[in-house]
Amino acid sequence: MIEVLVSWIFIAITSYVIGFEVLELLLHLIIHGNRGEASHPHVLRCLVGLACINAYAQIISLFAGVGMWADYILLFACLLIVFVDKDRLGRVMNLGSAASAHPYRSVVYLVLILLMAYGTSRGYMHFDTNLYHAQAIHWIEDYGVVPGLANIQSRFGYNSAEFALNALYGFKWLTGRSLHTSAGFFALLSSFTVVGIVGAFIRDDAGKICIIPRVSDYVRIGLIYYLGLIYSEMISPASDYYAQLLLFNIVIMWLDASIDMYGILTVLIVYAVTIKLSLAPLVLLALIPGLYWIKNKNYKSIITCLILSLIIAIPYFIRGYFISGWILYPSTSVNFGAPDWQMPVGMAKYDAKEIGMWGRGIMRAEEWDSVTAFNWIPGYISSLSVMEKLWLIGAVASLICVIILTIRTAASYKSSIPGESSIPTKSANAGESCDKAGRLQIILLMLILCLGMITWFIKAPLIRYGYSYIIIIPLLALGYSVRHADNLSIGKRSVNLQLISFVFICVMIGLLKAKGLLSDIVRTAGMEYYVNQQDYIDGDAFTYTVDGITFYVAEDAGQIGYYKIPSTVEERHDFALRGPELKDGFRYSE
Repeated sequence: MIEVLVSWIFIAITSYVIGFEVLELLLHLIIHGNRGEASHPHVLRCLVGLACINAYAQIISLFAGVGMWADYILLFACLLIVFVDKDRLGRVMNLGSAASAHPYRSVVYLVLILLMAYGTSRGYMHFDTNLYHAQAIHWIEDYGVVPGLANIQSRFGYNSAEFALNALYGFKWLTGRSLHTSAGFFALLSSFTVVGIVGAFIRDDAGKICIIPRVSDYVRIGLIYYLGLIYSEMISPASDYYAQLLLFNIVIMWLDASIDMYGILTVLIVYAVTIKLSLAPLVLLALIPGLYWIKNKNYKSIITCLILSLIIAIPYFIRGYFISGWILYPSTSVNFGAPDWQMPVGMAKYDAKEIGMWGRGIMRAEEWDSVTAFNWIPGYISSLSVMEKLWLIGAVASLICVIILTIRTAASYKSSIPGESSIPTKSANAGESCDKAGRLQIILLMLILCLGMITWFIKAPLIRYGYSYIIIIPLLALGYSVRHADNLSIGKRSVNLQLISFVFICVMIGLLKAKGLLSDIVRTAGMEYYVNQQDYIDGDAFTYTVDGITFYVAEDAGQIGYYKIPSTVEERHDFALRGPELKDGFRYSE
């Protein structure tokens, strides 16, 4: 646990300092005049910093292993920024702290830090982490990008940017083993975002506390649920957790921000896509600030966000190309040449089918031809837990409502498109604006999220891939509906729909997750991880040789862990080394 906290200090300092400098530059280029305050400024700076640092780690991996020198260079860059810009950095930190001041908030933050550090120090290591996540991180630490690595295990082709981030913050060169604390840090930042829910509790003119929830506060409740869901698993560097947490944070900040900040949030969406490619449909959110900037001929903002997005995305695609020979593996739709390390088309297509089948609860890709559009759904739904079924039902119902609302809104706005009332203003934000522009923005947000959910359900509907969709969409739709609804009259009394729905959901989810959290803490309290973090497993394996190199095969369903590389899931002789060393990579040989 202490090891986790020390690791987080380094992650927090570097991400905040880099994020501060990049965000200040973006705000200078995008927002002119009085910029106001960004939504959740400290969390936003850290997330922007992490996006840039992750891109840096991927760039380093193209040339060498990501280890000691990568950390030294990053630290030097942060020290340089602090030295050159210390006055402005200190002023911004103080302003942000003053803006978020609350009598008990410091205590809450301290409790959250200790709570999240405890959860990150021990827990359940995801099956896929023992199968290939840990191995992928090990390869990056030792060799950087390895051409054709996916030829020895196709899952390496599922390239995720967060593997490089874990290599950078693994500190293997310092501790002798690789830490995996960055998923917990993303969860910690998300818990800080949740603290913003206190904004729903305000004092009226008489000094009495009133509850006036914003639309974003409903999504915060969903984030509480998701954090409770992954609490015992966030020790694992699984890409799902990073991507889902990022999406929660982006949606909450989107609802609280002005339209000028949307451009920065779309850059974070691009970052989320490099972690989990299935989030690609959400890039359409860039249309909202993009159309606004085109309307105002603010092309500099478009170019600025586009350049930063490319800086974040290009290293990811280059890494993917070197690992598998395909730009968007397992898709073979985009082909750039035919390098000798490229995985065969048949293997890539089989892998794509396998992902789709596993998402539908079907364990054999060979059954693909017998699966129709609907015959798998009954078995899929029956395999879900009660809460998963409820969330999915709520998401489907909300999808129908959003479609109806979109059609009605499009009809009502048709006559006002040329007018200024239909164009988002600089001060408008999707969560609080009650004018037409504000409502249009939140409807567009819901519509694009629904598109993302539909794509997830069609492609690979494994529930953990789409948790953010099925939680955010119904809560966002509910928050929007009650925010713009009249109070319900029962007899002579008026019932506040906002208050009742918000308090009810808060209490239900709070009690549900508090019980699970307490159970996790009690169950793991006797473990020894109060100083060091629980390590990756070192699975039992047998060996075989290819081109004189010893390869490992796990004896337990591919659960090889971190230490034994190179490894394959089963003994194979259909690949060969491209050179005398492992760093030269692998090619398919049949």
